[in-house]
Amino acid sequence: MSGDWLIEVLSEIEESNHSLDFTSLFERLIDVYGLRTVAYLGTGISTDRPDEPYFITTYTDEWVAHYKSQGYVEVDPVIQLGMRRILPIDWKDFAPLNGEVRNLFVEAAAFGLGRQGLSIPVHGRHGDRALFSITSDVSDQEWSDARRRFMRDFQVLAINIHAMALRLHGGWDNKTNLSPRERECLRWIAEGKTAWECSVILGLSVSTVRCYLESARHKLAATSNTHAVAKAIKADLLSTIP
Repeated sequence: MSGDWLIEVLSEIEESNHSLDFTSLFERLIDVYGLRTVAYLGTGISTDRPDEPYFITTYTDEWVAHYKSQGYVEVDPVIQLGMRRILPIDWKDFAPLNGEVRNLFVEAAAFGLGRQGLSIPVHGRHGDRALFSITSDVSDQEWSDARRRFMRDFQVLAINIHAMALRLHGGWDNKTNLSPRERECLRWIAEGKTAWECSVILGLSVSTVRCYLESARHKLAATSNTHAVAKAIKADLLSTIP
């Protein structure tokens, strides 16, 4: 799979201006990554209704209705732990299962959610939080391989989908705030300089420059320095350096 595909999708997410884009995006992710379902749950999305969750998924209406009728949100470990965790959660980490939690996963499989599951938490700057969840029907070995190969894609997508939800349904001023040093490093990268050349120009160590670039990529949810530069320029973050 080409990294160009991911950059193209991220660009589309940035330019999306209505909620229906979520459905099209999730269907494409299912096709490209060989998934069974995709779901996004966000809290604190709206400044007007911060307690109202925002949920969109490819789950069947029948499963969503059953999940709500059984009150599974109160026992679902993905929700209960995921909103507090920082690292991705493989649903197999919850084994062995018993009681209501076991019933939840057994019934989820019966409703076609898939035998593998992964949830990626996202924590925003204003107390907003989200879970980006995917499921698949592949074998354990294939799932392990897919996680190793595409985990970065899934994490970057989670961050960008949450940013899209904030933009479409929120009201937060979520313009990325890069530090002066991060912007300086990106500006020199934009001029074609290497990390080593940046370090000489700025009088910093190479490792320090790389740390600034990594931080900038994280804040911009970029997959590479080139992608970070493109996003920073588009957001007019490099026009002036404080």
